[in-house]
Amino acid sequence: MKSSSTAVSILAILLASMLTSGCLGLAAQREVMEKWREPPLVIDKEETFGWEHTFESTVGLEAAEPFEREELIQFDESVSMLVINFRAQFPWSSQLEEILDNQTNELRYVEVRLWQPGVKEAGGDPFWEIETSSDYPQTRFTLGNGTFEVGKWTFEVEARGYGVDPGIEQLSFHDHFDVYLTITRPCVRFHEVHESGECTYLTELD
Repeated sequence: MKSSSTAVSILAILLASMLTSGCLGLAAQREVMEKWREPPLVIDKEETFGWEHTFESTVGLEAAEPFEREELIQFDESVSMLVINFRAQFPWSSQLEEILDNQTNELRYVEVRLWQPGVKEAGGDPFWEIETSSDYPQTRFTLGNGTFEVGKWTFEVEARGYGVDPGIEQLSFHDHFDVYLTITRPCVRFHEVHESGECTYLTELD
């Protein structure tokens, strides 16, 4: 029923446009179309950065090669929330530490750091960091909910571990970690322009 009435309205506008000459006809069309246009919708959109990795030893019982990654993330004044989710799995780490007195810490570890713009280069301290060489349960860190320094933040990870599969299931194990950083920014959705799920960041409209 709604689509039928809309179609009738469109035909009425077209007919009125043909019968009305000059600027008056265009003005009438514009006025009606403006009334039909839905207002823009402001939503909070999340952007996520990060990594997950499962280690696989390639030579005997040697630790796998270190995993090192870095991401530059642009923060603008509209960033309203910063969250990091982190987890690490080092099977039998507590038992090995009791036997070897922490001698595996240089071969099994994860270190994650987040730096504000220019701080790392200046020799300062990270905005946030975590280091572990043992199991670390899935944890959510909410790092402020307000104003963040504008610029390129550095998000980095360095990790090393084992991945052993000797052919006996009970003796197989693989070290693993995953870490993800999510920032939230306001985004505007124009129904006439954007497809489902699309929007334009508020700062891009300035």
